[in-house]
Amino acid sequence: MKRYHILDLKSDARKVVVATSYVSPLPQIYAIANELKSIGYKGEVIFDLVLSNGFSSNRLLKTNFDGEQLNIGKIEVLATLKSSILDELYVFFYQNPQYVRASSLSEPQKYVLLNKTLVGEITGITCC
Repeated sequence: MKRYHILDLKSDARKVVVATSYVSPLPQIYAIANELKSIGYKGEVIFDLVLSNGFSSNRLLKTNFDGEQLNIGKIEVLATLKSSILDELYVFFYQNPQYVRASSLSEPQKYVLLNKTLVGEITGITCC
């Protein structure tokens, strides 16, 4: 069963693999690589694991995709992310409430994602 969605960003050329379950999509790394390959993508890939890791420091990860495989030996934690990318991620969760409801997030965290509470509220985050 697919536990991720590959998101095309409007504000950034990178692809984002979004967890769609409380189970991390990282064990599906080969399926993710095959999907990225099928769309002809090469470059940096961001993983948003909020539904599996919560709003913890290891929520956001990044690695590179060379057109064939993801560099799993060089997965890094992202401490910050551009607010425009975060806004797109929060809109995705707002538009796909079934993923948030099925997650193991606390009710207040689910509320934040389901009610667009964070969209446009993140300022001063200017990394990556």
